[in-house]
Amino acid sequence: TVVEDPHWIFPGEELRFAALAAAMEGGQEAGGQEVAIEAGVEEVQEGLPGQRIVEGQVPEGQQLPPPIAPPPPQSANLPTVFSKAAAQSAVVGIGAMDRRAVRRFEFYAAGFLTEGQELPWGSVLGTVGKERLSRLPSTSFATMFDYVSVLPPVGGTYQVGDSLVVGSLIRGVTGWGEIFAPAGVVRVTEAAGESTIAQVIMQFARITDGLYVLPLEPFNDPGTVMPMPIENGMMGSVIAARDLNPVPGQQDLVFIDLGRNAGVAPGDLFTVLKMDRGEGMEPRNVATLRVVHTRDESATGFIVNVMDLGTGAGAPVQLIRKMPS
Repeated sequence: TVVEDPHWIFPGEELRFAALAAAMEGGQEAGGQEVAIEAGVEEVQEGLPGQRIVEGQVPEGQQLPPPIAPPPPQSANLPTVFSKAAAQSAVVGIGAMDRRAVRRFEFYAAGFLTEGQELPWGSVLGTVGKERLSRLPSTSFATMFDYVSVLPPVGGTYQVGDSLVVGSLIRGVTGWGEIFAPAGVVRVTEAAGESTIAQVIMQFARITDGLYVLPLEPFNDPGTVMPMPIENGMMGSVIAARDLNPVPGQQDLVFIDLGRNAGVAPGDLFTVLKMDRGEGMEPRNVATLRVVHTRDESATGFIVNVMDLGTGAGAPVQLIRKMPS
């Protein structure tokens, strides 16, 4: 059997080559022809299918095939795998990536500090048209494109087409209110009094009944504008990490005590400093934060780079790149 396409050779199958079989059997017939086997001979040319013809030993009535011509030398003008054009084509996906200072998904998934404000909280009542597990009678969960029933805040209503963010208040931070961690975004599809149905259109975490609901904050997309380097940027400090990881690391989220009122905007870059050098020595840069969400007095930073430990609460931060206003 000739397997023309190796795609049809599967793991676990055994392939038996005629020439190899002949060698193992001491020169017996392979493919209907007797083949001469000579140990220690390295120069071997290919003959007919199922044969190995040792140099100088040609079966009677057969001729050696013509030697294979070497490939023509490659022209210096043709691209190689190391050429610039080939390299560019190999990474066309990367080159075509949409480089943005902040993406919509990051903005809505980041979370924020409530700063002690009274926000118009609604709540998720449960999923719609989805049976609950019998062993979990009080809990339901929704995934992408599922529908949930939501309860508007007291004295408020939602309209068809409204977008809402759902999430949880995970813990309080002294002097800064509570941390709101988004779980997803839903869009209202039916609204009749207190009976409001919404569909999940973005999901960041498990969406269950009992989560809090807020009107979705508008996202001002900066497009492909990138932050520009500045000198002597404003100073602030880390308030807390969003999640309780023992040591904040790359891709974690932290809150800083500078917000919209200080001119901070999504896309700004801050460096985290560590003052562990001797007197008169410059502090070390231990991490880089990219602002992905802002409130009046605080901002949420995404850790894009970590060089050393020291991104805990109280660590000083300094603005190093500013988005154009």
